[in-house]
Amino acid sequence: MSLEVSGLRPTTIRNYTADARKFVEHYEALSDFDDLDIVIYEPDSRSSEARVSRSTEVPKMTAGKATLVGLIHRYLGGLLDPFVTLLEVHKLMYFMQAAGEPLRLSFTKRPFGPYAENLRHEMNRIEGHMISGYGDGGDAPDKQLELVPGALDDARAFLKNRSVTQTRFEKVGDLVDGFESPFGLELLSTVHWIVSNEQVRSVDDVVKRTYAWNDRKKQFSRRQVELAVNVLSRKGWFTNLNAPRPAWPPPHRAGP
Repeated sequence: MSLEVSGLRPTTIRNYTADARKFVEHYEALSDFDDLDIVIYEPDSRSSEARVSRSTEVPKMTAGKATLVGLIHRYLGGLLDPFVTLLEVHKLMYFMQAAGEPLRLSFTKRPFGPYAENLRHEMNRIEGHMISGYGDGGDAPDKQLELVPGALDDARAFLKNRSVTQTRFEKVGDLVDGFESPFGLELLSTVHWIVSNEQVRSVDDVVKRTYAWNDRKKQFSRRQVELAVNVLSRKGWFTNLNAPRPAWPPPHRAGP
């Protein structure tokens, strides 16, 4: 239960307890105040932000929505947590589009790696219908998202006869295997962006451009950048660099 108490002094007092009704019963003296208002909110699995922001119109399933749901589900299979962060969703969709899926997402170079402003609008549309946790639509990279029950079945049914999209889906799933963390996906997407969009000819160039991106990127060691280059090259995401010898384990296993 959520309890909101107002009328005490000029300010509004909010008190949230595990059982708001017991709180009111315990403090029966509160009823002696004529100008005191007490409102009790019934429990809900989602926050009030999520309730306000949920789209009332059920969104139509598309290849983009289906792959988003499917990638989140597959990605979560490599984690112990039941949620994925917003940062990770952006990176998964970045690679899905890089694999050739025409998602019409406009990715740009941002502090945490490739970011698509128009993905926010899509997330708002599916909040409460396919995902939960997006809430007010803010872009905090550590915002935790979960799949809504039934969303995966709908996504699978949509993708069932779309073999080309499924092939791209599998390519992304294979790439991120072993990199299931915000750190790992930021590393992969940062390196891929640099090789795909900037003038680099060697691994040394990639390392320099990574550290020049911003101070945050200095959390990646040279060994980790080399690992990302190797994995991306070996799995066919680019062929214009001489990849270093593979290093193991993946970066998020060993720590930043």
